[in-house]
Amino acid sequence: MATQSTKHGEYILIYWDDKTHEYIRGHVSIEDAQKTLNFECEDVIATYIKHTYAFWGVGLDECGEPCQRFYLRGTPARGRFKVTEISFKDKHAIT
Repeated sequence: MATQSTKHGEYILIYWDDKTHEYIRGHVSIEDAQKTLNFECEDVIATYIKHTYAFWGVGLDECGEPCQRFYLRGTPARGRFKVTEISFKDKHAIT
């Protein structure tokens, strides 16, 4: 029987115009989230994390065409996987 490799801690690349959160597979600590962000998005600092669940589904884009969508949910269920939702700020933002 083949074993499936884990994706725990893997960065989830999502393209959004006004991105407000980053996502990592699995429920990770804010320190581990920051390590991943340092590698993937070097100009952001994690300010808060939330452990939640997500799944990939079909939705509609701005033109009404079918597209793949990332859906978040608060509870586990079949087809959902653990994700860490990361709120962040820009390292170069003036505070």
